[in-house]
Amino acid sequence: MTTTTNTLREFVAANAGQLANVDYAKMRGVAKAVYDDPSLLDAFAQDPEATARAINGFEVPEGFHIHIADAQNNFIPPEDDGIFGAEGIDTWGRIETRAGYKTVSLVMCAAPAEH
Repeated sequence: MTTTTNTLREFVAANAGQLANVDYAKMRGVAKAVYDDPSLLDAFAQDPEATARAINGFEVPEGFHIHIADAQNNFIPPEDDGIFGAEGIDTWGRIETRAGYKTVSLVMCAAPAEH
């Protein structure tokens, strides 16, 4: 399957309101907490949403999921969907926004169903 430009445009437009209302200060706070206490990565790998919520109440918008990105841009937990390009997918797209503290960021992302 591929993502057309129109499909991606519609997906971004449909999610723009949610992105405008995200608490980016809390996103940055989650990144800072993980930077300050790397042991949180284990909990984050198991259940990112619950861990972020426990840190400071951050709520992931519907249809999105979250990761921690480290200084080498490794995602924890890994991106299972692999929507960073693949030989079997001609065109693709995703929404990704980050808020970080020093070398750690909280990444919030989503992709159209037909990626």
